[in-house]
Amino acid sequence: MRPRRSISRRHWAPGLTGRLTRRSCTGADGGIGTGTGTDRCWRRPLRWQHPDNDVSTISLTHLNGVGCPGQGAVGLMPASTPQPVASGARPTGVTFKTATETAKPGLYSVQLDNKVTVELTATTRTGMAQFSYPNAGAGYLALDTKLNGNSNSGAGNKISAANTQLTIGDDGRTLSGTAVAPAFCTPYGTKFNSPVYFYAELNRSLKAQSGGTVNTVQDGAAVLQYQLPADDPTLTMRVGISAVSQQNAKLNLQTENAASTFDQVRQATDAAWNTRLNSIQVDRAADPAALTTRQREQLTKFYTALYRVFGSPTVYSDVNGDFRSMAAAKPYPADVDVTGTVLDRPTANVADYPFRRPDGSTGGYRTHYSGLSMWDTYRSQAQLLALLAPDVASEVNQSLVVDGLQCGAFPHWVDASDDSTPMAGDNAPPMLAGAYAFGANNFDLNAAARLTLQSGYDAASSCNGNASFPGFDDYLADGYYPDASSANIERYNSDWAAAQLLAGLPESVKNSAGITAADTAQLQGRAQWWTSIFDPATTTIAARSKPAAPGQPGPLVPGSFHESTEPNYFFSFGQSWPQLITAIGGPAAAVERLNRLFSIDNALTVTPTAKQLNGGQESQGFYMGNEMGFPAPWAYNAAGKPAATQYIVAKLMDIAFTTGRAGLPGNDDMGATSSWYVFAALGMFPTVASEGALQLSTPQFPGITVHRAAGEPPLRIETSADAAGAPFIQSMTVDGAQHTGTEMTVAQLASAQTLRYTLGSNASSWGAATPAAPVQSAISLRLPTDVPVYGTDKPVAATATVTLPGGGRPHGTVVLRSGRSTLSQSEVGADGTATLPIPATTPAGVMAVTATFVPADPRTALPATTTSQKLQVAMVLSTTTVTADVVKVKGKRNLVVTTTVKLSTPVAVAGTANVNVAGKKVASVPLNTGADGTGRAVTDPIPVTRGRVNVVVTWLPDDPSVQRSTGHATVLVK
Repeated sequence: MRPRRSISRRHWAPGLTGRLTRRSCTGADGGIGTGTGTDRCWRRPLRWQHPDNDVSTISLTHLNGVGCPGQGAVGLMPASTPQPVASGARPTGVTFKTATETAKPGLYSVQLDNKVTVELTATTRTGMAQFSYPNAGAGYLALDTKLNGNSNSGAGNKISAANTQLTIGDDGRTLSGTAVAPAFCTPYGTKFNSPVYFYAELNRSLKAQSGGTVNTVQDGAAVLQYQLPADDPTLTMRVGISAVSQQNAKLNLQTENAASTFDQVRQATDAAWNTRLNSIQVDRAADPAALTTRQREQLTKFYTALYRVFGSPTVYSDVNGDFRSMAAAKPYPADVDVTGTVLDRPTANVADYPFRRPDGSTGGYRTHYSGLSMWDTYRSQAQLLALLAPDVASEVNQSLVVDGLQCGAFPHWVDASDDSTPMAGDNAPPMLAGAYAFGANNFDLNAAARLTLQSGYDAASSCNGNASFPGFDDYLADGYYPDASSANIERYNSDWAAAQLLAGLPESVKNSAGITAADTAQLQGRAQWWTSIFDPATTTIAARSKPAAPGQPGPLVPGSFHESTEPNYFFSFGQSWPQLITAIGGPAAAVERLNRLFSIDNALTVTPTAKQLNGGQESQGFYMGNEMGFPAPWAYNAAGKPAATQYIVAKLMDIAFTTGRAGLPGNDDMGATSSWYVFAALGMFPTVASEGALQLSTPQFPGITVHRAAGEPPLRIETSADAAGAPFIQSMTVDGAQHTGTEMTVAQLASAQTLRYTLGSNASSWGAATPAAPVQSAISLRLPTDVPVYGTDKPVAATATVTLPGGGRPHGTVVLRSGRSTLSQSEVGADGTATLPIPATTPAGVMAVTATFVPADPRTALPATTTSQKLQVAMVLSTTTVTADVVKVKGKRNLVVTTTVKLSTPVAVAGTANVNVAGKKVASVPLNTGADGTGRAVTDPIPVTRGRVNVVVTWLPDDPSVQRSTGHATVLVK
């Protein structure tokens, strides 16, 4: 997701002096944090909102670097004079000088221009602030429960004080209340506001006032003055938050920070981050004094990125396991209540959701997470979190499954306890599949399987009214969303991910959920439908207009791409790279296209500019600042030129990422952009988000130790030289054995202990041989002309035809299905066809059916799936009899056609008789049967000429359970 305005950031590296990220005081593993920035995070109280050097507020909840306003509940601001935190509906703001900022894990501090120094720290569910005033008489603290993340955008804040609450203890040492986190990403997101409850304790008492409004609550806000000692004019505040109740907010505070000093909390948070960040240890970071400027900057960027990866998603449950449920009551709101009404929800608890593991043991989870920006994070953040912290990633997966169980289906973008749809696609399956493939497997696999099948096969699947698969029937019938490109690509990624997840589950789970090979093959086949919007004339991804008629695709039209352009989306579905490369003319054409994208030459001598590598949403060059382009640098591997991958990855890291205040190329999107950087530094990337495999490039540090799950040996990554002077891989070994390919599976990585790379200054042929890929198959379906009838033995069959490039013989099976129900299946014959009998037990009615080719060897051919067609199956037989009589009308010859219909069951049915004479439709007349199951219709006179005339009448009943039938007659007209 992209920002509405630019977001500035700073960076941090452990053991080094230097600039730090504005999210610097976050609790490890997505706990509460303190820091600065317009990036907003739930579960992070006491953090700034400011554009550059003007602080809007310190607030209690935030989201990390997303492109929409949200959270930011409760605005606070210390001051030396009695200034409210807001004027009217908007925060007043306070300026500061960036030179006064200090930040590191566990601490953010700044001296405001109002002469107050602010220091912030955090635990997982609480925040802590220490305000230092210029003198004892200046101890003011303003707060406003109506303020939130929308307050400094658009028309300002509209929250009504009637929807918030603020209580000040008698001596001012406690503050408690309720605030509103606004509906996320309006008007594109959720329609629900969510509550934020808080409970704070302060170490000073209020200063007595003689009249005035200081120390009183007015309209949900207050300006407080505290009695400060002359020799220590400081004020300390500890605050807990909850999505459930003020009591739980108090419990969170009393459990995590009942009486700790500011320094104790800061040191504990610093220690927690030190442990977490040491999950990846770069050798050269151990000796800061020996670092060059470039090496220091590299480490600063790397550990800042790793820090951000571990900051998302965010803790949502309280210390007692409570959290606000996603189960919303119907009717769902049609619009957002901008005054802040929060609808009631049940309270859930993590203990409510035990699950059965494949080995039969009982599992559960301890922490419920929110802040699931899945369109962004499914591409690499979920995989990196699973690789480094599978325990945390498993609890994130379980949180997603529980959300789906509560709201009815997998959500799309989770903010607090609500599902939001700011981006296209059903993004939960790719995130879940990616994390599962990379080791996060301790969650409810049975429920995940059911929800995944539901997302891909159930038109009614929705989370609180947000459809899992919008336009389900039309998409499956047409094979594409009309006038769209990127929305189709997201569908391909979702279908492929669902197939990968379902195929990779343990057999016991597959059996329990009824998962079949046809289920996964059909999803994989749908993921190949990119061919329907590929324009071979321009070799680009285009779009199509709406079909003019069923089975007739509309014409190709220019593509439509959300937040980027066709060149950046082209390589965003890595599962189809081999087939895409073939479609555009082969490896040389792919390399040429990639060179244009990255503004480099074949000789790898051109250094692109920052603008060329991060050109923005309208750029035809690369756009590093948005997620769809993340896999593209590794596409050179698939095109047989891995040296170009090694070259451009390093250039992107050096040029598009800096240690400046605008050091990221775009939004971090809940750790997504940062995860790209960490993977790139390790020399690997998951180009197919839902598969357990990585494409390789050059590690950017000579020595790296990656600490994996507890009990597993660490992974060493070593290079023979610094990549800065020797960027190209000459050879590679895995535990001493040569590794010549550019791909490494997660299974290979898990068993490896040492990856060693020999690097050089010149490009080599290492990895240039591309492995054989399965070919793209195609399938068509022809339904029977005769209508099959339930309960009869009349042989009626559909025919499927499978083709392969070059005319090769397809080996495999074709399965005819309605939804997930198999009607028939047959081996593909030598001529490429499969005959698919319609069983007599097929239920009567009209059903959408598809044919799926399941290859015998998936290494040689990909599955293929047809678009859906309507199959009618009748319950009642009908017989149509036709007679035709020649009559003269005004001396001219005419036919009067009489049609009689008789049903096998006496029942009254409405219908129509279509009359064709001499091959032309000449009449359409109502023909209804009576209660005895018979009916008769006579046409008006129909002009004819002399000769033998053939008459054909087709009776079409309105009831699909009744068989249509045809009658014939031949008349000699003299």
